[in-house]
Amino acid sequence: MNDYFLWNGVDCRQYGIHVTEQPPITIPAERSTQTNVPGRPGSLTRLEGEDVYDDMILTAICFVADPAQIPAIAAWLKGKGTVTFANRTGGHYEARVANQIPFEKVLRGNPHCSFVVNFRCFPFWYKDNVSDITITSSGSTLTNPGSVYAEPIITVYGSGDITLMVGTTIVELTDVSGSIVLDSVLKEAYKGSTLMNSHMTGDFPVLRSGMNAVSWSGTVTKVVVRPKWRYL
Repeated sequence: MNDYFLWNGVDCRQYGIHVTEQPPITIPAERSTQTNVPGRPGSLTRLEGEDVYDDMILTAICFVADPAQIPAIAAWLKGKGTVTFANRTGGHYEARVANQIPFEKVLRGNPHCSFVVNFRCFPFWYKDNVSDITITSSGSTLTNPGSVYAEPIITVYGSGDITLMVGTTIVELTDVSGSIVLDSVLKEAYKGSTLMNSHMTGDFPVLRSGMNAVSWSGTVTKVVVRPKWRYL
């Protein structure tokens, strides 16, 4: 049986878990509201924003042959983390275990226990093993191969006052000394453990699907992008 999942990088088969049914590859639903208009057939759909999607519940149906493994499974399969399924390898979902996990005997006299795990997943699938991208020339182009915008972590190496342009986003940086990190996931600017939000004005950059121009003015030696490509 080749079906499996990884939870926080650990293969479920290490706990003697067999996956009998993988969750299907699922496209998240756009977050929207529907309004019925008197006298008009159907409804009007209003999207909450561009690329705004709801969480997904992805369910794995499993069994474990040795009930003695249940305490170890319970200690491992909880909280939040990353999950990778055998039918979509090479990347992961950011997820949380969303249910109480009941272990039920399959047949009387048989030690096998079946159980279901519901993973509440952030709506994007993140590609693994993506290398950082180093840009040394202003006016370079960075291509996002994903199907949805990425929230990168960008490190700007330079000094003084810097204007950074990524796509249509303009970020003003002041009094940079050596480097500054712009974390579009956390929405924080920092250097090491020191917050540098007061040295930044503007929105945190995102990388739209397709080509994104990256340019700057000021004293910059390089810009290093951890892209965090993601897909629907």
